[in-house]
Amino acid sequence: MMSTIKVVARFTVDRQQFDAFLPLGKELVQETLKEEGCIRYELVQDRQSPEVLIMLEEWESKSLLDKHMASEHFTRLVPQLVELSAAEPVIHVCKQLA
Repeated sequence: MMSTIKVVARFTVDRQQFDAFLPLGKELVQETLKEEGCIRYELVQDRQSPEVLIMLEEWESKSLLDKHMASEHFTRLVPQLVELSAAEPVIHVCKQLA
């Protein structure tokens, strides 16, 4: 059986932009959860560094993750999230080892 694809996307949000970032992030989560192959898609906040927001994702396959990254809501919302961030997001596409 093929293992799922895990993604950790870390955004450092400009404090003045937090109120603009959050509804866009929530919309991205809501729309993405409807997609084929999406097992998990959550937006979480670092407890010690509240400006750090992290998307935790799990996908059935790389091809379905690729389809997600080409979706209307992804291509519309992610550039806005990046614009509201204090730095470029850090993205990790991972495979499970244990």
